[in-house]
Amino acid sequence: MAFAIEPIEVIKVKDKVIDPRDKKTIEKDSNYYAWWHSQSDEQLLVQLLSTTAFLKKFHSARIRQASLYSRLFSGKPLYNYLASTSTLDNSQQMPMGRPTANVVYSCVDTITSQITQDNPSPVWIPDASKYKERQIAEQVNNFIGGEFYRCKTYGKGVQAFRDSGILGNGLVKVGEKDGKVFHERTLETELLVDFNDAYYGNPRGLIQTKLCDRGVLAEEMPKASDKIMMSQAGTVDSSPQSTDTIADNIIVSEGWHLPSGDAAKDGRHVIACADGILLDESWEFDYFPFSKLSYNDNMVGWFSQGLAEILFPTQMEIYKMLIIASQSIELTGVPKIIISELSKVLETAFNNNIASIIKVKTMAEAPQFVNATSNNAEIYEYIKWLIENAYQISGISSLSANGTKPAGLNSGEAQREYMNIQSTRSSAMQKRYQDFYTDLASKTLDRAALIAKRDGKYMTVYPGRDGTRKVDFPKIDLLENTNVIRCYEESSLPKDPVGRQSKLSEMLAAGEITNQEFRRLSRLPDLEQDDQLAVALEERILHDLDSIIEDGRKGYNPPDQFILDPTDLATQKTVQYYNKYVVTDIEDEKLQLIQEYFTAIQNLKAEAAPPPVQGPAQQPQQPLPVAPPQPSVSPTSNVAV
Repeated sequence: MAFAIEPIEVIKVKDKVIDPRDKKTIEKDSNYYAWWHSQSDEQLLVQLLSTTAFLKKFHSARIRQASLYSRLFSGKPLYNYLASTSTLDNSQQMPMGRPTANVVYSCVDTITSQITQDNPSPVWIPDASKYKERQIAEQVNNFIGGEFYRCKTYGKGVQAFRDSGILGNGLVKVGEKDGKVFHERTLETELLVDFNDAYYGNPRGLIQTKLCDRGVLAEEMPKASDKIMMSQAGTVDSSPQSTDTIADNIIVSEGWHLPSGDAAKDGRHVIACADGILLDESWEFDYFPFSKLSYNDNMVGWFSQGLAEILFPTQMEIYKMLIIASQSIELTGVPKIIISELSKVLETAFNNNIASIIKVKTMAEAPQFVNATSNNAEIYEYIKWLIENAYQISGISSLSANGTKPAGLNSGEAQREYMNIQSTRSSAMQKRYQDFYTDLASKTLDRAALIAKRDGKYMTVYPGRDGTRKVDFPKIDLLENTNVIRCYEESSLPKDPVGRQSKLSEMLAAGEITNQEFRRLSRLPDLEQDDQLAVALEERILHDLDSIIEDGRKGYNPPDQFILDPTDLATQKTVQYYNKYVVTDIEDEKLQLIQEYFTAIQNLKAEAAPPPVQGPAQQPQQPLPVAPPQPSVSPTSNVAV
C-alpha cells in the first residue's frame, strides 16, 4: 500500500463527551449514573462517559486551584484536560522583574528531603512460634523488596510525597503490565469522585481519566485495538501548547466501583474510550488500585490539603510586600542631587568619572547629595516575620531550609538531638509515609497473587546482602489472616557518614557492638573490600545455617577446617541458631542437621588441636627426710618454773 506525504494540518480538537441531559442518547431511569449496573456495552459506555462529564464539571474548580498551587511551587501551571488552564499561563499576572522569596518551594523541598531520606521497609510479621509461617513470611518480605526494587518504588514514593505537599495527595497506581506488577505515579487531578459518595472519606466509586498513546494502548489491549485506532484524538487541554502537537493520543476513562459486601457481585472495573468499551471485568477488592499519601486530611471529603494551599496566603503577602519594597526602592531609594537655580553649576559636571571638578563661587552654591530612606524598617521586619511564620507553619526551621546548623552546636550528640527535635514535629507525617508503603506492599501482593494464579508462576529479583537472587511468589494462602504488615526504617543510625561513624564509635566504646560489627555497619567506601573480607567468615557461617533452615538436608554444607578461627565464631553462631529455632515448630530433621553441623565443628576443633608435648620420663620425687628438732644450745637462766 502506498502512502502520500502531505503537510500536517493542525486541528483544534474538542473533547468528545456525552451530555447527561441529552434525552436522545438513552432512556434514563433512577439509576442513570449507576454505570456499574449496566447490562449492555452501549448503555455502559453512555453512562460511564456521562458520569465522567458530570464529575469533570464538578471538579473543575478544584483542578484550577491545583494548577495555581503548582504555579506557586514551580512557576508553571498544571495543564490538565479536565479544566482549561490556558488562562493561567499568563506571565503578566505579576511583574516580570519582581523579587521572589518562594517559601512554598523551600518548605516543600525541605520537608520532602527530611521525610524521604529513609526507605521504609514493609515487613510481614508472622506468628513467632510457627516456623513455617516465619519461613513463608521471610519469602514474602524478600518478594516485596524485589518488586519495590524492580518497580523503582522508592523513587515514586518521593514523587508522591512531593505531590502531597503541592497538591494535597500523592498517589501511586498498582496495576499490571506485560504480566508483571507495575507502580505508576498518578496526579490527583486525574481522579474524580462524587462529593456525597466521598463525604466520609470512603467513596465507593472512582473514575480516572488518562491521556494514553494510541499505539501503546493498542499493543497492551489487542482485543480492543480496532476501537482504540478509531477513537477520537485527545489533548491535555485547549491551550496552544497542547493542541499544536504531532503526538497521537486518546483520552480513556477508567472506572471502579467497589463491591457492596463480601458476597456482593456489584464490583466492577471498566475502561472506555470515545468509541467503545475496552475492558469490562468484575472487581473483587474492597479498595481502589491506588495508594494515597495525604499531607493534611480535610474534615470531610476524599481529597486533602497540601502545604502549598496552607502557605498560599502567606506567600501572596510576601510577594505583595516585596513588590511594594521594590517599587519604593526604585522610586525613592536612588541618589538625588540638589542644585540651586542661581548657581552656574552645569548638569554636565555630574558624570560617571571617578573624579570631577565642579566650580562654584561660594560654598553655599555647592550641590547637595541626598539619599532618601526608601522604606521604613518595619516593612523588612514584617517580611522576615512572614518568612519565619511560613517555616513555623510547615514545622521546619529556617536553619534546616538553609542547610545550616545553629551557632555553638558542634558536638555530634548535640546535632543528633537537634535533628530529633526537628523530626518530632513531623512524626505524624512520617507515620503516614510509612503507612503509604505498607498499603502499597499489600496491594502489590494482591495483584501479584492474581497474576500467579492465572499464569501459574510469578518471579522477581531480590537484591540481597550477598547479591541479587530470584524469588518465586510465596504461598501466602498458608499464612493466617492475623498477620500484619508493618514498616520499619531502613536504619536507625544517622544518615550522614560523620554522624554514623560517631554513633558507632560510641556504641563500640560502650561495648554494645564488637569490632567486627563496627566494620560491617560503617560501610565506608574506602574500606569496602577490607570490610567484606573481615566479615567473610561470618557471612559463610550464616549462609550455611540459613541453607539448613530453608532446604534441610539438600542445603547442608559440611564445615571444613577453614571455618575455624580463634574466636570460635562457628560454634557461637550454631548455638544461637539452634536456640532460636528449637522453640518453634520447625522439623526435627533440621534441628538434627544443626546438631550435626555443631558436632562436625567440634570434631574439626579436636583434630586441629595440637598434641600434648611429650618430654623425658620423670622419676617420682622422694619425700625429703624430716629430722626431729634439736635441743636448744642457747644459754639459759637455770631457773625452775
